[in-house]
Amino acid sequence: MAIVLTGAGALPFLMGAAMVLGFWPGEGRALIVAYGVVILSFMSGVLWGFASRTGSVAWAYGLSVLPALYAFFFALRHPWAMEGQALSHLIAGFLGVLVLDMVFQAKALAPRWWLTLRIPATAVVLACLWVARHA
Repeated sequence: MAIVLTGAGALPFLMGAAMVLGFWPGEGRALIVAYGVVILSFMSGVLWGFASRTGSVAWAYGLSVLPALYAFFFALRHPWAMEGQALSHLIAGFLGVLVLDMVFQAKALAPRWWLTLRIPATAVVLACLWVARHA
């Protein structure tokens, strides 16, 4: 089920890339940025769940909130955001989440199969972000 739902979760990224490339009508970059912020925030929640397996280890909770904070401060449009760099920041954010996934995996907080799911999913997301950034 996790594979199917992860694949479904990649659809908005794929649709956004298709829009940017002209295969689908719409504002692909806006779609990818909005959805990317949502998914980075979602990944914070996933990591928070893994952190809760530690009992009360502050480092795990601290790391788990980083993706959402990063998305808020660097990818959204507001006075604190770095204008025009949302796609680049999302690329960095998703690479950062993959590093955090590896940390949580190494500490045996994530399921053993976690990186088998996350590495290909992150590759798809990064490819879509790259297309949106460079097309």
